[in-house]
Amino acid sequence: NALPTQVTDDFTSRQYFQQANQVMLTRHRHNFYEEDHHGHTDLCYGLLTGYPCCTCNLHQGWPKLVSHLWYATDGGGLAAVVYAPCNITARVAGGEEVTIREETSYPFEDKIRLLISSKNPVSFSLHLRIPGWCSNPELKINGEKASFEVEEGMVVLDRTWQEGDLVELQLPMKVSLNRWVENSVSVERGPLVYALKIREEWSAVESDDIWGDFNEVRPLDPWNIGLLEAAVLDPETGFEFVTNGEEGDSDADQQEGQIYPWTLENAPVALRTKGRIIPDWKLNREMAGPLPHSLPLKHLMDDPPREITLIPYGCSTLRITEFPVVR
Repeated sequence: NALPTQVTDDFTSRQYFQQANQVMLTRHRHNFYEEDHHGHTDLCYGLLTGYPCCTCNLHQGWPKLVSHLWYATDGGGLAAVVYAPCNITARVAGGEEVTIREETSYPFEDKIRLLISSKNPVSFSLHLRIPGWCSNPELKINGEKASFEVEEGMVVLDRTWQEGDLVELQLPMKVSLNRWVENSVSVERGPLVYALKIREEWSAVESDDIWGDFNEVRPLDPWNIGLLEAAVLDPETGFEFVTNGEEGDSDADQQEGQIYPWTLENAPVALRTKGRIIPDWKLNREMAGPLPHSLPLKHLMDDPPREITLIPYGCSTLRITEFPVVR
């Protein structure tokens, strides 16, 4: 969730710190540093803002994720521990070479297809991880429902595989809520954390200081919004899941890797719900001020409920992730 938003979409600059409630990124004295560390640019996107070691290391995230999607298991099996579109070729029990093509738009969709290719029939165990948030996984092999047991978060399929065998795993996702500081609420669906969608205004700042040039980002939409209590009490009906084909590209394009999905514009999925502006929730040191304790009284707010959109945290730059709850 956090990796994509730490870096600009073109990978030319990055933050040193990021915030769950991140509504303005400017050079300013913030409350986590009283001294003049890095000229107060740690939240700004730059090449050298914060410590330069981030610039050297930021490229490691995606390659390391890809290199840890699959593992070898004892006994010559294979384990899919993180789901993503990929191809893997490996030698399994008996030294036979197999190739598995994984087709999916996970984590934006709940379906994973594994197509197995092997010159000869081969027996090995295929281990599939079932995330802790998924309570009712479904599994098919060659179009037929398969019986299985989940033990310690894994399903083990031990059989003889042949060319063209197809494993289809579905991990149904539902909206879930968690409580945080000041009784605030965060919104998740499946593996993704969601955040308030806020349009952005970027401005380049030239600097002769050691940290060099950087970018500041300011909001173009209200950010001081609380979630309606009715939606929080009944998230199944209070949040509408939508796919954003009209804002990004199609699922097929996502699978073929034709666009980068972790952007405000290309966010493949979203949640729609209703919220209300909280006038007393203001900026403090050009950051979101202290969270109002849920629930503020309705009579303190004149703003009528409005429709708001939540997008995956990783698609955001500015955001609210820990929401106050309002009536």
